[in-house]
Amino acid sequence: MKGLRKLDGRTQQGLGAMQSRLTVSQLIRYFATDLPKSSNYPRHARAFVDDCLQKNRPIDGVSFAQYTAYLPPNRVSPIRKFMLFFQQIGQPTVVPDPSGPTLPPAMNELVLRFIRDAKNLRGDRSKETYTKALNAFFAYVDGQLHLGQTASLSGQTVADFVHHLKAEDYSPFTVNLYLSAVKQLAVWCIRKRENLGLNGQQINELRDISDIRGLAIERTFYKDSLEANERRDLLAVPESARDLAIMALLSLEGLRTVEVTRLRLGDLDFDRGQLRVLGKGKHTRKPIKFFAECRQAVEAFLRETERWPIVPARQNESLFDELKTHQIRYVVDKYLRQQGLKRKGMSAHSLRHTAGQLLLESGVSLEHVQQHLRHETMETTQFYTKKQTQKTYLDQMPD
Repeated sequence: MKGLRKLDGRTQQGLGAMQSRLTVSQLIRYFATDLPKSSNYPRHARAFVDDCLQKNRPIDGVSFAQYTAYLPPNRVSPIRKFMLFFQQIGQPTVVPDPSGPTLPPAMNELVLRFIRDAKNLRGDRSKETYTKALNAFFAYVDGQLHLGQTASLSGQTVADFVHHLKAEDYSPFTVNLYLSAVKQLAVWCIRKRENLGLNGQQINELRDISDIRGLAIERTFYKDSLEANERRDLLAVPESARDLAIMALLSLEGLRTVEVTRLRLGDLDFDRGQLRVLGKGKHTRKPIKFFAECRQAVEAFLRETERWPIVPARQNESLFDELKTHQIRYVVDKYLRQQGLKRKGMSAHSLRHTAGQLLLESGVSLEHVQQHLRHETMETTQFYTKKQTQKTYLDQMPD
């Protein structure tokens, strides 16, 4: 494969000890050794390897070309880097991971019933995440029982499960997510206690689960944001009315990428200067201020696509036809690089942070910024003020 560069020194030092036969997890773990913990490269590489194994194809250049033929560049790069790594370690034989313990039917049925009834799990991805978390918990329970240990859906076992995840180097975020899933299952079981035939002791054990504490997570500014002049320069470079409208909705209105894809023509109220937004995991649209500069960009796009003025018959039509979130990220990254603004922590979601940060710096109240960004809690919005405090600390402190 052309354009592949040599691996760095640390990986090369470990090649001598590399086995000729690896499971998928072993291979991906070796690949991730020299990558940042937050890197998404291992995830994309695993998807490629799994696809090769499922289709009984070799992990080679032909499979690479077939798999990446219709992928965006930001997904091709991780797999290209993996292919370089795979060649450097001698292309070992790769086999599927050994099957984990199978959940007993009763446990599996309990999980399925809970997922079906969980009203707060609106999307398929949320349901998959909770199913994975609960399966991990019950697999732990089953493993403990096979070792002769006492284990059940109880406070003590859940506490032991949390310690187990921590010992296995799961991130605090993942540990707390798994814990939240088990806690919600416990609440559901108590509510369904008559249908499940639970006795008093079992109910008390379920109630004990609510007292289990998660791991502390240091809340930091995991996303960068642009300064006012940087945002102005960024909005000056889009090559099309469509791209400018997307960039304006992200950086001026502070919309999430998925919220941009959900916009309909009926959500645009130019007369009242309002934009109706369907947030992530929501079923109702919330109105926010439709800023003049953003209105101009969106109107220019509508004129170009011959949909201006908006007629009632087209209210349910999507603003951007078949636009996907990965396409938005690609567009944003392209323009960030053109302006020399692509840096660590700077992404499409950073433009949402940019909108909130600059609104605060312009004097808009914290409460109004919270309402505009549609944060569930004030605590989330307060991170913007903390970031602003850090920026101005040295200048504001008396000598």
